[in-house]
Parts: sequence; structure tokens; C-alpha cells
Amino acid sequence: MSFDANSALELTNEGRLSLFFVGTGSAFSKRYFQTNVLIVKGNDHILVDCGTLCPFALEKNYGLQLSKIDNVLLTHPHADHIGGVEELALVGRYVKKQKCNLVITDEFKNLLWEESLKGGLKVSEEGAHNLEDYFVQIKPEQILDFPFEMYETNVGSINIKLFRTKHVTSNDPSVFQISYGLLIDDRVLFPSDTQFNPEQINYLVSNYPVKVIFHDCDIPGYGEGVHASYAQLKTLPDDIRRMMYLCHYNGMAEKINPEEDGFKKLAKPGVWYRC
Repeated sequence: MSFDANSALELTNEGRLSLFFVGTGSAFSKRYFQTNVLIVKGNDHILVDCGTLCPFALEKNYGLQLSKIDNVLLTHPHADHIGGVEELALVGRYVKKQKCNLVITDEFKNLLWEESLKGGLKVSEEGAHNLEDYFVQIKPEQILDFPFEMYETNVGSINIKLFRTKHVTSNDPSVFQISYGLLIDDRVLFPSDTQFNPEQINYLVSNYPVKVIFHDCDIPGYGEGVHASYAQLKTLPDDIRRMMYLCHYNGMAEKINPEEDGFKKLAKPGVWYRC
């Protein structure tokens, strides 16, 4: 179901798990905005990532002010995923006068503040601040350490499992990009930004009742090794591709036909996906 441009985006529904893509583009996309997602179920909502363009897209395209967001989850610290978080923090403190809930592990929380947010948020006319002055942490509990780390928490009626992904890596094992994917209510798989990792997909699909996958995709293959490429994803089994929407794409997406290659289709911005 597409967004009705005559009304503001709603953060509640009848109770069915639904995903709404604020954007579906890659990091530098302006046409499709950036791949930031709203999860809505009943009276509960979570904004998954708040990139540089997210506050603009929410208000201009969907009539939703940033102050309406109560819960945010960040998958990793690239600008197309956290570039709007400083604005979210400041709107909460000075406009809404209420802290936003932040779903985040302790490891990522410390990195987020020290390496991304501290420069803009530490000092104000009131003195020095820390992350807790802007956000209330919802801390997931670790439930798995092999074959990869997995954490779990609930935001109201929405169950979230976060699992570590391989996004940007290097030859030095001590240098890595912290990055998480999501399993939502055990049925929606959203790896966010990840290298091609068929073993991880197979593990999750085999151990949970996954019904739909929204997977990042470089088209035709630029950035391979940082993101999964279209060519790589086409090698997945038929049953996996049949439940997979593609997102985080560039303008080259218009030159492919995912349905002919066995995928569901391209995810589109401004569309509700009932899951």
C-alpha cells in the first residue's frame, strides 16, 4: 500500500507488523533518498537508522516531523544511517523536551558517542553533556555468540533480534566496521548493510520462520566486498530469492528486472509493506 500524499504518515496501525521505507537508495542517493525504515505495529514504532537525508524526507515527503519519533535503532555509523541523529537528539532536547529511546548495544553506544556524536552534542550553553542526556538506551541482551553475535530486545509489541554482520572489513582484524542486521518478529529479515554472506542468510532462514527479506544490493556490482552485489545475490537458492526485496540501490536499478531473476522486486520508498 502506497503512502497517501494528502495525509501525514501514521505511526500506528491496526496491529499488523508493517515496514515503511523512508528511502531505498544507496549512500549517495538523492533520487531514492537513503535506506532508512519505519517499523510500525499497533501503537509501537521504531525508526531504523536516521541518515543525513532522513529528517528532510520524513517532513517533506511524508508530513512527519522528527519530534514524532519515540524510538530509534541504528545499525552502523555511516552517515547515510546516522547523519540525522544529531538533529534527532537536539529536537528531542530542545523542541520535544523528551529523550528518544535508542536501541543499541553498549559496544556500539560508546563508539557512536566517542567517534560520531560527541563533537556536535557534548557542549551546549548548559555545559557538558553525554549520550544519556539525549537518549534513553534500550539495551538488547546477548542470546548468541556463535556462529555470530546476536542480541534481543522488545520495543513494545515489536521483537527485535540484532545480529552482527560483515560490512566493511580490513586485513587487520582489529580494524572493523561495527554493523548489525535485524530480525523483526522472527519473520522479517533486514540485514541492513552487509557483504554477501549466504551462510548467515541460510542460518537465519533455517532457524527462524522468515517470510520476507529486504536485502541491500549494489547494482551492477560497484562496491562488491562492502555490500552484496546483484550478481552475488542471484546465486542464492530459488526459495530465498522468492522472498527477497532489494534495497540500498543506485540509479542502475532501473536497468534490471529483479522479478525475471527470481526476486520479489525492488523495495520502493513511500510504500507500506505488510508483513
